[in-house]
Amino acid sequence: METRKDMEWELLEWKKRMFELRKKYTDTPPGFRDSREEVVCRTELFRAQEEYRKKREHRLEACWEPQGALFAGREEQMEQIAEIFRCAKGPAVLYGIGGIGKTAIARAYALRHREEYDTVLFLSCSGDFQMLFGDDVRVPVSNLHYSQDKYGKKGRYVREKLKVLAEIGKKQRLLLILDDCNMEKDRYMKRVFALPCHILVTTRRNPAVWGGCSAIPVGKLGQREWQEFVRVYRSGEPGTEEWEELSRYWEQVGGHTLLMMLKLRGVEAGTRLPDVPEDFAEDLFRRFPLKKQEKQILRELSLMPVQGIRKSLYFKVSGADSAALRRLESCLLVSRESIEEGRDSLISLHPVIAEAARRAFSPTQSNCRRMLHGFYEIARNSWNCTYLENQKIEPYVFALFQAFPEPEAWLAREFDALSTWLWIQGYFKEAKEACGKLTASVERYYGTCHQITGEIYLRMAAACYNAMDFEESERWYCQGFDCLSRCCPFDDLYYHARSTACSKISRIYRYRGGEENLKKALAMIRKALKYEKKYWDFCKKNSIWHEENDPENTYRHWQLNEARILFDMGRTKEALALGREARAGILREIGEGKNYRYELNEFDRFLIKAMAARGEFSTAEELARQVVEIARLYRNEQSKEMVSSEEQLADVWLAAGRFEEAAERYGQILCRLEEDFPYQKKWIGKIREKWRRAVLQEGNG
Repeated sequence: METRKDMEWELLEWKKRMFELRKKYTDTPPGFRDSREEVVCRTELFRAQEEYRKKREHRLEACWEPQGALFAGREEQMEQIAEIFRCAKGPAVLYGIGGIGKTAIARAYALRHREEYDTVLFLSCSGDFQMLFGDDVRVPVSNLHYSQDKYGKKGRYVREKLKVLAEIGKKQRLLLILDDCNMEKDRYMKRVFALPCHILVTTRRNPAVWGGCSAIPVGKLGQREWQEFVRVYRSGEPGTEEWEELSRYWEQVGGHTLLMMLKLRGVEAGTRLPDVPEDFAEDLFRRFPLKKQEKQILRELSLMPVQGIRKSLYFKVSGADSAALRRLESCLLVSRESIEEGRDSLISLHPVIAEAARRAFSPTQSNCRRMLHGFYEIARNSWNCTYLENQKIEPYVFALFQAFPEPEAWLAREFDALSTWLWIQGYFKEAKEACGKLTASVERYYGTCHQITGEIYLRMAAACYNAMDFEESERWYCQGFDCLSRCCPFDDLYYHARSTACSKISRIYRYRGGEENLKKALAMIRKALKYEKKYWDFCKKNSIWHEENDPENTYRHWQLNEARILFDMGRTKEALALGREARAGILREIGEGKNYRYELNEFDRFLIKAMAARGEFSTAEELARQVVEIARLYRNEQSKEMVSSEEQLADVWLAAGRFEEAAERYGQILCRLEEDFPYQKKWIGKIREKWRRAVLQEGNG
């Protein structure tokens, strides 16, 4: 990694030396012609140096702001935490049974000592440390993103990220709270606990098995503390009889704070502590008369990550009743924490309540289908959303796959959209695995000659294709084509599915190359256009519109594919005209308010290639610069799309004879590929060859 870093730095150093030499020999052929040229060159050098610095600057891009909440007692534990941090005795670990108040202590400590820290990071441990620290939504670090091409397996990325967090911890006063950390042991635990910052952990496990930390037991409140607790949560002084009743209950539940809070809100959850989830679920929900909508909210929230879900997002995907949610909040069954200065909030279940809800209300794909469909509604258009927009639903997509590892065939399209979201975000291995399970489920349910089965075969092929497994991808595309050619229509998407299959087979022929294969590709794409036009006419006649299967949008893409084939056949003029017609159709849809802005880049990239081939370099360059900016907006700076767009801009310069600019951009791309995509050997070799060609041409010029 250092070698790659030095390579880019050496390029900057070379530019700096060249600037100094030209300044030294001003008014000579190698030097600056005038002061204006010198200023331009200096400005460009400073810009490049600053860009290099910013690309390697890491900072935490998230900070949890603790908010005031009801809290009483626990001063002994609060002082123990402070003492452990003062004496640098390792992570402070609060341990005790579920619901005894560990998280409340951690939150209260963060609130009381907030001014002592630059950043507070509150992380709920819903999985192992690799899942937690590998999550770029929960632990976002600038200029650091997971990419399979760069890091391969996730473990390598997590190790790199922990090194970066260690560097951040040396520069900032950081409080890291790891809530509900109940794993027995974790391979990254030693690295995490060694981070140079204050670490506060809550767990139901005795931390003696971990080692390297200072344990703080959390038991029942003392007599004086629990009386203060009652006054705080009851908002007043109980009468004599009520004190006696509360005292008896306090003794029965061993001073358990969660059960006491529920009791003070009118919910008496039995006398058994929640060491045995079946008992707790039975006691809690038997004694609390829940309505159907309230049970559904608890059922759905029990599947969400421990950190909760935005209230606005939850209502969007679930259609839940706001009054039912408020009632659950008033009974302390659902927690709500304000975020974004009160503009939104996070809603969650205490882990003990979540586990009880899962046992009592048994979430299934059937009784959670409304929420699954809600996430499908968001994920189905993920291709036209930015990387950061898609990242917002990342924890929930993974939570759904974790809750339902074996997808039901009748929800094929919902899980299809979620699997597609995975590979769009770069989770190629996970997408392929999810598609494989979905394919097996669909085959069992529908058989191997059914429209839905054929559709999922095509999605399996796409997952393989994006995972760079091209041979397996081709096999699945052919299987999908064969299935859809033999099966009867199942619903109104039949002709669209057949059209898609023809398009993919056309692409296979085109990539094989040669005159005969290009002829087959052209015939197949025209068949795809014919089927899509049938689907388009059907939709118009019946006033049907599927956003994820928009017939006009698909038709324009197939026109683009036909233009590519014509270009490969040397029919450049026809190809350019057809490409422009297809682009005009997409623009018209964008004008109607449809979200196809990023898709436009695909059409523009073909036009750039065709215009450059016809010598229209000025127009091609203008469009190429626009494509780069759109890729930067919709995908992250380290994405393949970004690098590929910059490569095309350099290609235009090379074709136009602007060898110095082309060589410089190829050099930058080469540095980025070697650093961010080291496994893309063919791509790296191709860019290196282009760079050499540009340098050679520059020298000859």
